[in-house]
Amino acid sequence: MTTPLTILAIFAHPDDEIGVGSTLAYYGEAGVRTVLVCASRGEVATIFCDDCATRENLAEVRTRELECACGHLGIGELRWLDWPDGGVKDLPRPEAVGVIVRQIREVRPDVILTHPKDGLYPHPDHLAIWEIVWEAFGAAADPAEYPDAGPVWTPARLFTRAISQSYFEAAPGLKDFRVELNGQLLPFYGTPDNEIDVTMRVEAYVERRLAAWDCHRSQHNPKGFSATMPDGMRREMAANEQYVLAAASIPLPEGVSDDLLAGLVAADGDADAESVDADYAAESLAALRAELVSHRSLVDVCLGYQSRSNEPNLTSFVQHLADGEQEIVYLLARALRRAGEPSGTLDADPKLRARALRYDSTPDRVRYLRTLTEQIVVRCQAQLRRADDPDQKAVWEELTALVLAQARAVAEFAG
Repeated sequence: MTTPLTILAIFAHPDDEIGVGSTLAYYGEAGVRTVLVCASRGEVATIFCDDCATRENLAEVRTRELECACGHLGIGELRWLDWPDGGVKDLPRPEAVGVIVRQIREVRPDVILTHPKDGLYPHPDHLAIWEIVWEAFGAAADPAEYPDAGPVWTPARLFTRAISQSYFEAAPGLKDFRVELNGQLLPFYGTPDNEIDVTMRVEAYVERRLAAWDCHRSQHNPKGFSATMPDGMRREMAANEQYVLAAASIPLPEGVSDDLLAGLVAADGDADAESVDADYAAESLAALRAELVSHRSLVDVCLGYQSRSNEPNLTSFVQHLADGEQEIVYLLARALRRAGEPSGTLDADPKLRARALRYDSTPDRVRYLRTLTEQIVVRCQAQLRRADDPDQKAVWEELTALVLAQARAVAEFAG
């Protein structure tokens, strides 16, 4: 059995995961195992609502809020450390590092995400989590360290989240915004653009990140920068999540700046290279079959919108889009036939058509089409990055070019 690649996110409080939310949603949908460790329940935070929480039940409320957010982001597993909110820095450091070492050895992540060295803003919990995770990253791979914490494990990479200086300068008010904490006013810090190692282009998952943030109602500061930032800038930052590579046992491949997992392969126990290739071939065929269903469904959606619209511009556009989707269907069916796989039994998904037809207005229909086509692009790009076999790579290259053209057409029509 091939173990899927795994990302472990370790943060101090409920809502800290939002800064990597689009990334986690993207990788989760691509089949990567995603695990979130939250150090505290956020029980001493400021409450920014009159009816959603009290000082007595805030920990319970923020627990539910994070569970809600994980659902939107598709996070596969949520773990709690129940460390004291505001008191992480006061924990006995060796014991705290040992706890994270155990988490790493149990989860066996390929990539770890956490707070930056400067905390993004200097919350003492953020700074302490960075230091603890940094120590644990190396200790987890050392058999002499914490021998009772389980079999050693060497993560490939440790990334910290970041906001580039250019975004920092462009976001209105961010440079002057301060987080009030225990009588102190804490500034945010930008990272020089040339120090950003990876920018995840995850626009198709912005809505999931925004929905996850909506879950954290108790933390919706009406004067916070997220609330005051123009929607376009907020979406742009959510669509381009940025990271610094803080440590690595397997460096990023030369020239790669858009994939945290670039160059990493799923662990395969005792299997030899031939069986690994067979596993990937089977996975690739399964992905092609899923795409064929998706694109036949999208043809149905287009034809459904065409038959139910009185707007000439929309009917003409969805017919054009359906023609492009039909070309993609032909490509997928041909690729499956060449691989000896039947394609005629793979029908459109009626549930997708039913969901699409719930939208009555043209803007809502176009928005839905844009979301669908952007999600398809993300999936195909992920498969293209993984493809090693020349024939498989050629198929995914051609498919990616076609779906990109479809997504661009929808974006242009949407204006």
